[in-house]
Order: sequence, then C-alpha cells, then structure tokens
Amino acid sequence: MSYKTYTFSHPVLGPLTGRLVENESIVHFRSIPYATIPARFRPSQPLSTIPENFDHRPHREFTEYGFACPGRPHDPSDLPGELPRQYDEFKCLTVTISAIKSQLDTISSGSLEQLNHFQKSPVLVYIHGGAFTEGAGHISSMHETIRLASFSITDSSTPTILVSIGYRLGAFAGLTSQDLLDEAIENGDEDVFNQGLFDQRKALLWIKKFIGGFGGDEDRVTVFGESAGSVSIALHLLADVPLFSRCAMQSGNIATSGGALTWGDINGIYDRLLNKVSEGKKVGESREERLEILRNVSQEQLWKEFAGVGGAIMDAYFGTEGTFFKKLEGLIPVYSNHVELTAKRDWVDGVIVGDDFWEGYVFRNGLEHGKHKKVVKVFKSVFGDEVGAKILESYDIESDENVWMDHTRFFVRLMYLIGDLFFQQPTAQMVDGLSRQYYSPARKEGGEKRIQKVFRYEFNLPNLWPGTPYSFVSGHHYVEMFYQFMTFRERYPTHRNRFYQRQSEGMARLWIAFANGKDPWEEYKEETGYKIQICDDVNGWHLRTRQEDIERSNNEQWGERRYRQWDLITEGFKKLEEEGGTEKVEQARKRLWNMEEYMENNKDFVFKFGKKEDQ
Repeated sequence: MSYKTYTFSHPVLGPLTGRLVENESIVHFRSIPYATIPARFRPSQPLSTIPENFDHRPHREFTEYGFACPGRPHDPSDLPGELPRQYDEFKCLTVTISAIKSQLDTISSGSLEQLNHFQKSPVLVYIHGGAFTEGAGHISSMHETIRLASFSITDSSTPTILVSIGYRLGAFAGLTSQDLLDEAIENGDEDVFNQGLFDQRKALLWIKKFIGGFGGDEDRVTVFGESAGSVSIALHLLADVPLFSRCAMQSGNIATSGGALTWGDINGIYDRLLNKVSEGKKVGESREERLEILRNVSQEQLWKEFAGVGGAIMDAYFGTEGTFFKKLEGLIPVYSNHVELTAKRDWVDGVIVGDDFWEGYVFRNGLEHGKHKKVVKVFKSVFGDEVGAKILESYDIESDENVWMDHTRFFVRLMYLIGDLFFQQPTAQMVDGLSRQYYSPARKEGGEKRIQKVFRYEFNLPNLWPGTPYSFVSGHHYVEMFYQFMTFRERYPTHRNRFYQRQSEGMARLWIAFANGKDPWEEYKEETGYKIQICDDVNGWHLRTRQEDIERSNNEQWGERRYRQWDLITEGFKKLEEEGGTEKVEQARKRLWNMEEYMENNKDFVFKFGKKEDQ
C-alpha cells in the first residue's frame, strides 16, 4: 500500500477509513454504500448504517473503489491512467466523498468550544452522464473530485466538500412493463419505474442526512452533471422533492431526449427483450416465469440485449402509476412545458445552464451515413416545406433534395444541426425561458422575496488527447469533463503560459464560487444584455453579451454561435404546437430524433450515441 490512510469516526455512521491525499489536506472515502438492491428491477433500499458484507472490501475500509453499475464495457486505454472497472448490479450504489481533513480533525476532537464555532462547508455533488446506459463517475479517475476539493481550500479559502454518486443504468434502471408494475403492487413497492432516478434521489437524501457528520452543510447542496447527468438534474427539479439549493446543468435537460415513452413503447421493449434472451424458446406464461427468465440472464448479456432491442438511450417512461413526478398530479413533463414547470421550483435559488460548441460531433459514426435527400424529406415533412427549408438553409444545407450537395460538407453541417436539436436548442430554450420567468416584471411588482438567478455559459476548448476520434476537436460533447475536475492537468500542453491549465482552474473556480452561494459571473437577463460566460481557445474564460457574441463569433475561426438557427427551430416547434398541440410537437421530436430516418436503409445505422455497436 503506497498511500496513507485516515480513520474518522462519523457521529452516526461510526469509524470510516479513507485515503489521505493532496498533501494530507483531503480525505477521500471511496465507494461508501448508500442503498442495497433486493432483486433485479426492484427499488433500492436506503441504508442508515454501514453493512458488514456489502462487497469484497474489508468492513469500513473505503480506500479502494468498489463496483461500477453494469453498462457499456469500458476500455481503460481510452483514457491513460484510468483503472479497469469491475461491474456488479447489486454493489454499485455508492457515493465517493472528498472531505476536508482539518474539518474532520475538528469534529473528531470533540472539543465543545471548537464545535460551537465550527463552520460547515457547502457540498458539491456530481451526477455522471453516459446516456443512462454507461458511465461510472463515482469510481473514475477522470472524474475524481479530490483536486476540486483541494483547490477550494488553496485557491479561495472556501473549503467545499465534493461527492459523486453511482446509480443503475440501462435495463437495470429503466426496464418497465405490466409484469413489473403488477409485481410492484403486490410487493407494496412505491418506486415503480425509473429505478436509476430513484437511486439518485436516495443518494441525495443520504447525502443530506449524513454529510453534516463529514463537515458538510446539508442546506447548501449544489448538484452538477453533464449530458444524462444534466437531464437527471432537470428531472429532479420537476419531481419537486427539495434535494439541493443550486444546480449546474451541463448539456442536457428534458428536451434533450426524444420525448417520454408511452406505455405501449416500454411494453414493446420488454417483450422484445424477453424474446431475445429466450433465444426463440417459449417464454413463460405467468408473470413470475417471465421475470425469472430476465433475472437469470447475466448482467453483461442483459445490458447488451437491452440496447439491441431499442432500449431507451435518453428516453424514459413517466407514466402515472408509481411515477417519479407524483407532485405534478398526472402532468407529464414534455418539451412544451418543462421550462415553465422548472421555474416554479422556488427551493432552488441558482441555476447554471450551458453546453458545448459542437455537441453533434458525438453522433459522427451514424450521421456519416446520412443521405441528403432523406434529411430534406424528413425536415420538410415535420415542419412543412417553408419552415423546414428555412431551418436547413440556416445550416448551409441545400433545401432542394434534387440539388447535388458535397457529402463532406453535408455531413459536417448535419452534425451541427442534429447536435443542436439534441442539446443546444434545448439549452437555449431553457435558459431563455428561465430568464423570462425569474426576471419578469410581474414577479418584481409582486414583491416576491425569494430571488432566483440563472447563469449561461458556452464551452469551446479542444480535446487535447491524440489517438482518439475526438482528438483536437473543439467544443465536442462532454469535452469540459477533461478540464473541470483538473485530473489531467499534468498532461496539458505547457505553452502559452500553461493556458489550458489556467482554463481548467478557471472553471473549477467558477463552480466552487457558485456552490458557495456567490454569483460565478453576471446573470443572464435582458436588462444587462444577456451576459454569457464563454471559454474558447483564444480568449479563455471571458464574459460577453449575447449581441457581442453574435457579432464576434461571426469572425471566429470555429464559426458562428448559432442563435439564429436555434430561434428557427424554436419557432418551428411553436408553429407545430399551434397547429396540433403538445402531442404534435412530441411526435415531431420523436421523428427528428430517430436518426435511422436519415439513412438509405437501417443497415447503415450502426451506432448508439456516437459509438459503434458490437456487430
């Protein structure tokens, strides 16, 4: 063992041993269990104690990482330094905590005088992304929170506790059916569907219950997450269970997905999965027999087959039975209403909303097979000839399907268009909508005491690592993860006075300030010109008004910020809602999100969320 350890007696949980790191300023408690899983597909059960036999590690020793939740197999060579992962669906519900040693010392001392003057620290919680099908931010060296916690002490003297959480993925989290509903009713389970989201909720409740014993302030919890992690935050906001007071949503909200699945959709996925794992044999006639088949399949096969039968990537079922949104009283959050509903959550006083410049690059593997004629037909069919043509032309895509277009040019422009549909237009919709709601004249005139703030950012630094499909691409989906945690700072190029390290530190500084209740930069509101914090490869982190960004980005080497295009898409959806209500909008979005429609035939479609599937 080449590291030092620190044993701390938590006031409730008892003795816990973690790693002593960062010049002995941080204690890193790895993979502390917050819940157990009684059976596959069943709701997790919260823990109030440390179980003796949770996994392979010695009891109360949290110096090594535990298990990842089963997902897409991980190749550690993708990120040098990343450790191989072990997967276990029943042992993956854990939290990893970066605590401040000096605070633990004070708590351990038991001195009443010291404890009376003890100042609890704010808590910053990370929810990893991965399209709800992969990811392990709670055990990943790339997403390690040690340096953020250390930086909070050394840079600004604002000690901040960092926590990351694991949750179930894929079929383990999202499989739903009449069989599972009937079983849940029989067992008295209240948390019926969306087990991954319920896992997250239980992790956040565990944090609020126990983080005080680590020196954290349970009333000052800020969550941040990227992609599916950001979508998760949006869903927790709408669930109306106060779990945090601030949040940072990075590239994702409810509108990022193709829309909520229907009861028929999810039962169809269940039936296809059952038939697939049964390998053509007769499936059980009773509910118990059918569920036994699915519960006896290996976790590796279940994950793979679920993806193969159309298991949801960024979608979920939000039905009324056992819904995650009980306080919405049967109302299902969709593209047309989620911003208005989010703005009403007055227990949140600050929201960061942002994205990356070229989100659509993540879809490159599939969109390279896209056909110009097919794309034109889909967009004109969905939006009508006139509006569809305007949207296409705004992306420099020929709107006449009979006009020849160079494929490479078409492919690049299509990646921007589809990425904007998934990520940037929904981000613009949310930040603009929240700004209108938070800073409305009616609200000011009403004299509301609670102040809610929204902050906007755009990220456009390059991927610095050679040898990957993303090498040196600026502003691709999730690229900010290589900077935000500062875990790769030794690998950054050192030219330009360590430019990339300084931007990494700048991002950490902004998010830590936000967690400490400060304004990280000027708010995004009309009266000050809609200020946006931008990070690019020339200027680093800097502030612009939206109009300044429009004018300056037109002459920047990576290209214009596509406000005009986002507005056209937004207007297109508004027109559809006027014609046929929210149902027509959701149908349109599902069709636009179905990228198989852009191919000549389905055989061309060989990827899910930017990566090739196993053939």
